Amino acid sequence: MTLLGKALRAFAGFGIVIILIVFLTVFLQHLRKGTAEEVLMGQRGTTQSLANIKDKSFFTKLTELVRDLPHIAEWKTLRGTPVLPQLHDAFGKTALLTALSLVLSVFIGLLLLVASEAIPQYRAVVRNAAEAINTTPIFLIGIFLIWLLAFALHLLPAGGDQEFRAFILPALTIALKYGVRLFLLIENYMRELDEKIFILRARAYALGRSRIFLHKLANCLMPFIIFWLIEAASLFSGAVIVEALFSIHGLGSLLIFALLQYDIRLIFANLVLIACIVYATSLLQAYFARRTEAYQH
Repeated sequence: MTLLGKALRAFAGFGIVIILIVFLTVFLQHLRKGTAEEVLMGQRGTTQSLANIKDKSFFTKLTELVRDLPHIAEWKTLRGTPVLPQLHDAFGKTALLTALSLVLSVFIGLLLLVASEAIPQYRAVVRNAAEAINTTPIFLIGIFLIWLLAFALHLLPAGGDQEFRAFILPALTIALKYGVRLFLLIENYMRELDEKIFILRARAYALGRSRIFLHKLANCLMPFIIFWLIEAASLFSGAVIVEALFSIHGLGSLLIFALLQYDIRLIFANLVLIACIVYATSLLQAYFARRTEAYQH
């Protein structure tokens, strides 16, 4: 398939995603009909804002959203605030949290991998500990770290998003979960490499343990990249729990806020931004997966 054909196929796939998001957005907003007065009470909502979302059919709301799509850059929320600046601010905080989490997860994963390889007698202990962390819900990890690092040791703030230090604790919460996943993935892959001819030959030539470890680690690069891309997408699409736990006003928190406010424009713009990130990383993940398959054959 030519490069143009692949590009057209990718755009067609993303178009289908956008269509599904349009229907999902209207459906989510339509489910909560009948109590819009409670939402606008005490806020800057107007009578016109209330009339725009009250007692309308699903297809009427769908038609209005589709007709309004060309003017997305000028969209405002029900409270009259511009949509795009809110998305920009929330995206920046979620991107910072995601980047810091991925860096820390790589560090934790490699640290566990080195410990497992350097001290073989404790390999089972390290693996069991990693599996225990992997099966622990992320909110429990976050609560424990808040108690330990924020309340007991007073090393980091327990929440907020106004300074860089406030992102370390939530990033560490995510990194512990995904770092042990990275360790378990690469460690399993390395055990498979132990039976490969080039590793057996390296041992026969009496190469040092560290050189063999680095050689195996280099052969784990493709699985690592694929894992990294998959986790980056899942972090962007599933940051609601961590952002809520640590009071970070990112994309996850903004989406929950939009749903509670019946704000169809804010819901749609948020879902489209998340879909763009997930779709782009999915395309990269599929590309590297094909490269890995071609290399193995």
